[in-house]
Amino acid sequence: MLILGLDQSITRTGFALYEYPGDERDMRCGSFSCKDADGPEEKCELFARQFKRLVGPKERRPDFIVWERARRRISAYPKKPNPNLLGLGGDGPALWTVNADQLLLPEIQGIIRGEVISYRIPHESVPPATWRAAIYGKGGGKLPRADAKAQARAYCKALRIAAGNEDEAEAACIARWAATCSQKFRLLFAEAAA
Repeated sequence: MLILGLDQSITRTGFALYEYPGDERDMRCGSFSCKDADGPEEKCELFARQFKRLVGPKERRPDFIVWERARRRISAYPKKPNPNLLGLGGDGPALWTVNADQLLLPEIQGIIRGEVISYRIPHESVPPATWRAAIYGKGGGKLPRADAKAQARAYCKALRIAAGNEDEAEAACIARWAATCSQKFRLLFAEAAA
C-alpha cells in the first residue's frame, strides 16, 4: 500500500511516498514551495495545484494520506518598535503581529482534506507532538522546532532514507508513523490483506 506523508507549509511542503510493507530506503521524498506566489489566495491556489499533482494520477494514487495537523492556536509576536524619530511615537505599548503564513495552514489543511475526500482516499491528520513522540521516543514530542527538524534528518540518515531537506525528512517520519502507529492505516492494511 502506498502511503503519502506530508509536512505541509507555504514556505516548503515536504512529501514522502512510502510503499508499505517495504524498505524505508525506497521512500521517494520531494518538496515544493508556494512562497513566491503574490498573495494568500495565490499561495493557496498554487498549493492546491501542486498537491493535485501528487494525488491525481490514477496509475499511482496513494492508498493512504497522512499529514501534520495544523495548530489550532496561532502564535503572536511583539513587533519591533519603530525608532523614536523626532520624538514621535515609539514609546507606547508594543504592537503584536502573527506569522501570516501560519494563518494559511488551516486553509492548506482544508485543501488537503477536500482533495482526499473527493478522491475517496483514506486519510488522517496527526499532531506534531504525537508523531514525534512515537518516532523519536520519550520527550520527542516536546522538542523545540529546530531540534525536532534536526532529529528528523538524523532519523532519516539512520534509516538511509534519501530526504533532501528537513521538511522531506519530517514527511518521511510522518509516513513512517502512519505505517507503524496509525490505527486507521492498520485497519485499512488488514482489510486489504484479508
